[in-house]
Amino acid sequence: MIKLIIIVGILFYSQTYAANIFQLPQQSANTNLADIEPNHQPWEAGSIYVAGDVVTHNNSLFIAAFWVKGIEPIENQPHWDGWIWVQDTVIKKWQANKVYRGGNLVKHNTDYYFALYWNKNNKPKPHSSWQRIQDLFYLTPDLPPAHPDDYKTLDGIDQNDNGIRDDYERLVYEKFDSPQLITFSLGTASTLQLVIDIEQGRMPNLDAEIGKQIILDLINISMCTRQLQNNYPHFRNPKLMYFNTIDRAYANRKSQNKISDYIPWDDDFHYAADKDCSALEEAIK
Repeated sequence: MIKLIIIVGILFYSQTYAANIFQLPQQSANTNLADIEPNHQPWEAGSIYVAGDVVTHNNSLFIAAFWVKGIEPIENQPHWDGWIWVQDTVIKKWQANKVYRGGNLVKHNTDYYFALYWNKNNKPKPHSSWQRIQDLFYLTPDLPPAHPDDYKTLDGIDQNDNGIRDDYERLVYEKFDSPQLITFSLGTASTLQLVIDIEQGRMPNLDAEIGKQIILDLINISMCTRQLQNNYPHFRNPKLMYFNTIDRAYANRKSQNKISDYIPWDDDFHYAADKDCSALEEAIK
């Protein structure tokens, strides 16, 4: 708890140099990040960023998906490294009948969301194929207390409604004090929960394209874990911590088997994974 309070204290009192999109007026249909600040501040390795912070790096624009420090923004699609690469400076209003892919940003009503995975005609709302950016990180030193039902179901309990299962969130903070390990572990939660959602039949539009992306994301998580273990030998793969009951581990196996049924075997498929985990190269030096 002391470590947690220190981390949160740093979060609130450290000076960061990013503009926050949630401080913008909410009247316009679309949000143009170029209007927030004429020259967005460059990313700094020593600064702490929270959900919505906007930075520039290597002539590209990035938005922090949740609390992140020391992880260099790079132009990639996975968002669990802490950064969403903005390929268009305008965050457009959500539209029905439009296809969105994981990491895509939209504005809906007065809130901002990013897509957890491929979806279409799914109106942005919490606990769906969308994640409301403000809720990605729980900014308080008081973690959700243990609940009698934490381990009774596959989904567990999410008392603080931040999209991360409480027992997993507590475990991450209890086991790690490195910002890189905390950021990475919490960032993988949406992908790992998606595995359970598939096993429970909550993703009726699952197809080969979505299945391949999920498998690649899981491979990338394992690759990044191995990179982190070079500097942090005690670090455990988030998958082992997330699927932490017999039922959850079995659901993970069933879900991946279900996904595999959609994907014809391709010898070159797994080589598309980010085996070097470039998203974490700077963070783990």
